[in-house]
Amino acid sequence: MEDVVTTPPQQAQHCPSCLTPANIEDAFCTKCGYPFQATEQEQNNFMSNRNLKEIDLDEAQKKIRRASNTLFFIGGATFVIGLIFYAASTNPALKTSILLTNAILAVIYTGLGFWCKKKPLAAIISGLSLYVLVIILNAVISPLTIVSGIIFKIIIIGLFINGIKSAIEAEKITKELNV
Repeated sequence: MEDVVTTPPQQAQHCPSCLTPANIEDAFCTKCGYPFQATEQEQNNFMSNRNLKEIDLDEAQKKIRRASNTLFFIGGATFVIGLIFYAASTNPALKTSILLTNAILAVIYTGLGFWCKKKPLAAIISGLSLYVLVIILNAVISPLTIVSGIIFKIIIIGLFINGIKSAIEAEKITKELNV
C-alpha cells in the first residue's frame, strides 16, 4: 500500500483588527489593511491608529445624533407654534393655512430627523436649507421676525453646521476604516 502524504489544512485566521477571515500568507487584510507580515511594532501602530479613528468616529456620530435631535426638536416646535398661532388667529382662512403650513413643515423636519440615520449629511443639509428658507420667507412677510429669537436661530444654525462638519468627518473616517 502506498503512503499518501497529506498536508495539514491551512488554519483559518481572522484579522485581529476587523475579524474578517484572512489567509495566513496575505501581507495585508483585504478589508481593513492590517499588516499581517509586519513587525509587532508596526502592527501595534496600525491598531493604535485604528482605535483613535474609531474614537473620532464615535464623537462624530454623537454630533450627528445631536443634529438629528435638532431636526426632531424643530419639527415639534414648528407644530406647537402652528397650534398656538392657529388658536390666536381670528381670520378663519388664515387659521387653516397657518396650521396646515406648520403641520407640513413639522412632518418634513421629523422625516429629515429619521432620514438622518441613513444619510446624515444630506438630511442635515436639507434641514438647514429648509430652516434658513423659512426664516427668509418669514422675514419677507414680516421683517421684524429676522431679529425675533435671533439667539435661538443662531444656536440652531450652529448645531446644523456642527452636524454637517461631523457628517463629513464620519464619512471620511468610515472610508479610512473601510467599515
